[in-house]
Amino acid sequence: MNNLKLQAFCLLVELKKLAPVAQVLGITAPTVSFHIRSIEEEYGIHLFRTNAGGYRLTEAGEGLYHYARQIVQLQKDMNRFVDNLLAGHIGSIRLGASGLPAHIFMPELIHQISTAYPEIRISLEVKTAPDIEKMVALQELDFGLIMETKQENAALVYETIGEDSLVLALSPRHELAAKKDITKSDVLKNKILLHTSSSSTNHFIEKWMDPIHPSIHTIELDSVSTIKKMLTFGKTIAFLSVALIEDELRSGLLMKRDLEDDTLNRKIQLIHPKSRLDSKIDSFVKSSIYDLAKQLKI
Repeated sequence: MNNLKLQAFCLLVELKKLAPVAQVLGITAPTVSFHIRSIEEEYGIHLFRTNAGGYRLTEAGEGLYHYARQIVQLQKDMNRFVDNLLAGHIGSIRLGASGLPAHIFMPELIHQISTAYPEIRISLEVKTAPDIEKMVALQELDFGLIMETKQENAALVYETIGEDSLVLALSPRHELAAKKDITKSDVLKNKILLHTSSSSTNHFIEKWMDPIHPSIHTIELDSVSTIKKMLTFGKTIAFLSVALIEDELRSGLLMKRDLEDDTLNRKIQLIHPKSRLDSKIDSFVKSSIYDLAKQLKI
């Protein structure tokens, strides 16, 4: 199928209206409509429902969009590869990471890549682990560093590069601070701060809290910085990686308690598409990540 048709379809899904799609592609709105009708006629399906809010996918459209998006991205990747090859450029690397790996790996990794390959274009997306998995599977990113989600995508290669343990973080002014042995029951009686429902850390903590699952005692926040600030007030507790609270521990703003529970241990994973063609720069990125993990003793 003509790739322009698929681009028009994917853009219409995302932009909802003909005019902006036509502007992006440099064609007219009637031509966009023609491409959509052409796809519908070829497959014998209806792709959209139209209403005042714009174009909305039908069930058949949802399925086609899943595959069309991947095809369009693969075409972009191939064009990017050829353009870089013809121009004599080394290329580009698109990295993704969830919160903790972004904090402990990415500054040094990006420094090493840019030093070894000064002409390379480097980009970084920091999102939740499930979001990074989706983007790498769609080949919108080349590599991802995530905390395990335990829901492996069949399109990805998962390599464990280390482990991290969650500790109970709290203020020295919190009522649990003076308690020598903190139990699970003690934790569940307190207000617990969680990092956004789509994060892998949240999934681990909610699993750990089962079967009691005290939702009335949890607060979801979308920022680790906000969680750390809230902890200093002495009224809440949270499960965080030690690497994320090192400054607060040194300054005495926060303290930690290790509950010595194996279920709070998580793998740190390097992910990349199974279909990706490895290059010299790919090998450099992978070896640099493993070297950093050794240096950090993760």
